[in-house]
Amino acid sequence: MTTVSRVLGDPSKPHRVSSDVVARIQQIATELDYSPNLLVRSMQHGRTYTITFFNGFRARGEDDLYMDKLSTAVEQACGRMGYDTLISCVFERSAEDTYRIINGGRCDGLLLFAPPPNDPLFPYLRSSRLPTVLINKTDPLGKISAVRDDYVSGLSQVADRLVAFGHRRIALLTSVPAWNEDATNRGTMVRQFLAEKGVSVPDNYFLNVNDPRYGGVEGALSYLMSQSPRPTAVFCWHDRLGYEVLEHCERMGIRVPDQLSVIGYDGLCWPARTPHVLASVRVDLTALATKAVALLDSIATGVHTGVTEIVLPVSIIPGTTLTHRPE
Repeated sequence: MTTVSRVLGDPSKPHRVSSDVVARIQQIATELDYSPNLLVRSMQHGRTYTITFFNGFRARGEDDLYMDKLSTAVEQACGRMGYDTLISCVFERSAEDTYRIINGGRCDGLLLFAPPPNDPLFPYLRSSRLPTVLINKTDPLGKISAVRDDYVSGLSQVADRLVAFGHRRIALLTSVPAWNEDATNRGTMVRQFLAEKGVSVPDNYFLNVNDPRYGGVEGALSYLMSQSPRPTAVFCWHDRLGYEVLEHCERMGIRVPDQLSVIGYDGLCWPARTPHVLASVRVDLTALATKAVALLDSIATGVHTGVTEIVLPVSIIPGTTLTHRPE
């Protein structure tokens, strides 16, 4: 029993067993379809070599290109560091049940994507020994490590580029419910950066396309283009909305970028019926995932202690939808 345990228990550890005996044990194990009990092994070694990934939005659409890209990047980053990825996706559970399941010994740590500031998991995670890293959010109390893109710089670059191209009438579009703070925050920050440069964004230029008054992207665009004066540029809080705007511009006969420049955020080319590549702020999701997994590994293995925030740089993709202000 001891010999079999040595051979099959942990192949990475040296053992004084002849190669012939090792081959016999492995052959019999194959014939019996035997595999070591990973739960027992994880209890013995204190490691599962598995990382849990949880989406703080608690929703996942079938055509969500952003989450597809991010999930793939997380999976690949985990694989490069010797971890399997466990996707936790039962969003109907209570916060307590969710935490108990994630912290129940099935993983070495948690990657938590974009939790809202009042996320009900925060009280459990702040006092937990479970290694946790937030992706693209920070803990309001500063007790949990995080990796995020430099959205402040990105939104400042948006304002800089629009003003440098001579735009002074700039609209801001959001598209999500109030619980998603990113949409409103991005628009508000661009508005503030523009104000610092002497460009005012009036209230009638700051729209949520889901507002019943507009009835969607086409209605919001029609409203904006009916204003006097009408905007020469529009910032969309993410690229999915940006490509929807481009599609509606095609249908409505609005020439991009001659009549209306459009810029988004995230740097993703969403499938759309438009020949344009959206100008955008590029967020490197591969680097984001790689840094997050590496940080979580260093916390799980005890190499890193304390709370760390890693901020990754972003840059403007010029695309084909941004030009100088039309005369």
